[in-house]
Amino acid sequence: MRKFSKEQDTRKPNPEAPRPADERFKLIARATNDVFWDWDLETNAAWRSEGASETFGYPPDEQVSDVNFWIKRIHPEDRDRVQASIQAAIRSGKEFWREEYRFLCRDGLYAEVLDRGYLVRNAEGKPVRMAGALSDISKHKEVELKLMAERNLLRTVIDNLPDCIYAKDIQMRKVMINAGDLKNVGCQAEAEALGKTDFDFFPQDIAAAFFADDQMVLKTGQPVINREEKAIRPDGEVHWLLTTKIPWRDASGKIIGLVGIGRDITEKKHLEEQFLRAQRMESIGRLATGIAHDLNNILAPILISTTLLRQKIQDDEGLEMLARLEASAKRGADIVKQVLGFGRGLEGQRMPVNPQLLIKDVIRITTETFSKAIQVETDVAADASSVSGDRTQLHQVLLNLCVNARDAMPQGGKLRLKVRNFTADAHFTSLNSEAKSAAYVLFEVTDTGHGIPPDVRDRIFEPFFTTKEMGKGTGLGLSTTLSIVKSHNGFILVESEPGKGSTFQVYLPAMSKADREKASMPDSR
Repeated sequence: MRKFSKEQDTRKPNPEAPRPADERFKLIARATNDVFWDWDLETNAAWRSEGASETFGYPPDEQVSDVNFWIKRIHPEDRDRVQASIQAAIRSGKEFWREEYRFLCRDGLYAEVLDRGYLVRNAEGKPVRMAGALSDISKHKEVELKLMAERNLLRTVIDNLPDCIYAKDIQMRKVMINAGDLKNVGCQAEAEALGKTDFDFFPQDIAAAFFADDQMVLKTGQPVINREEKAIRPDGEVHWLLTTKIPWRDASGKIIGLVGIGRDITEKKHLEEQFLRAQRMESIGRLATGIAHDLNNILAPILISTTLLRQKIQDDEGLEMLARLEASAKRGADIVKQVLGFGRGLEGQRMPVNPQLLIKDVIRITTETFSKAIQVETDVAADASSVSGDRTQLHQVLLNLCVNARDAMPQGGKLRLKVRNFTADAHFTSLNSEAKSAAYVLFEVTDTGHGIPPDVRDRIFEPFFTTKEMGKGTGLGLSTTLSIVKSHNGFILVESEPGKGSTFQVYLPAMSKADREKASMPDSR
């Protein structure tokens, strides 16, 4: 590296260097806020324009012509870098160099400066002088740092909001995307998503719907406010977003893209669906109860008449017809009984029910009556709590679920009954509106059958709805099951995948030890 020594100051200036006193040069130097400088590489003599006094506060009598005076006032952390850059330009023969650094002012503060210099060569091509200009960019740097801080603050807020936030250019390409939206598009980092459109992430129909909304915002300049959008993530998971899209304009007001904010309302949608389903079931229950009472009034005389007619009819053909009539009437009466039970809620008698004994009875019936091609398994926790309920009704619940599981496996399969204690926490109750933060006994009935198609899953508990063939189901089994469970202050969840089977989860409130002891005490009345 070239050394800068005071001994060199005594040398005569290079005669080839232009005279700093040149009138035009002085006028130019005065007309600008920049500091012009000239450095003789052979003598180490330096000159700076009057702007140095205004910029750095050094009066003319303090502006030493030795270049070392100026070099030493470069911030210690920047000095080696600047000197290395200058020497590299001289050695390599480059005509130009530039550096940003901090320069010490007379008041003891540092100014941010931009320095650039040009090499001048003699007739032999040897570098003999360097001239340049230095600009005070302190204010520019302050603004730049402030903008950077504001940008970092804004980005921190954007990336930590749970909402999906993104920006698109006029071609609908992503130019900004936050962590929340990365989940929707299936990317791990922002760089993976930038430059891509919705057609790269979503199914054609979903992306086309997004695109149509985007185009409307761009063409009309009007925002889209709180629109519900269905988004299918790359992993197939369906999510619902409450989306707002606003036009993105440049300084002149021209639309250059849009900014979107989407709030995930999937859980809210599920809760709304559960609420609407409960309302629908309640309405159907009231209607079914009224119809069942009317049917009961119609069937009662028929059954009474068949008893009386059997005493008068003697021929075999007549008795056979009478038997068919009576059987049909009784079947109708059984259906009416189920409908009435569904509508009333089937209160029944409440007493402690041991889950182990309940499952034992159900298993006995299933193993005796189900096809041998169906393998029945049980997993009952030894510490499973008792529940307060009507044993017959709870027996009917499990048996109905087992029969449905059997029908879903016509070629055979595996039926599994599992019982365990379950405590509903805050997260679970937030996802299931019927659940309370309490202890439950969880009964699970799982099959390996054909599963439930997604398009009918929300209807399986509706009265009279069935996917079975005519004559093989009344559509009251699951609706009655749900009614019984609700009357026991419980609820049912269903998990099913077509081709892989189904799991029905029945949650019933667990009895505490105190409740069990109280229920076992004899009535003193």
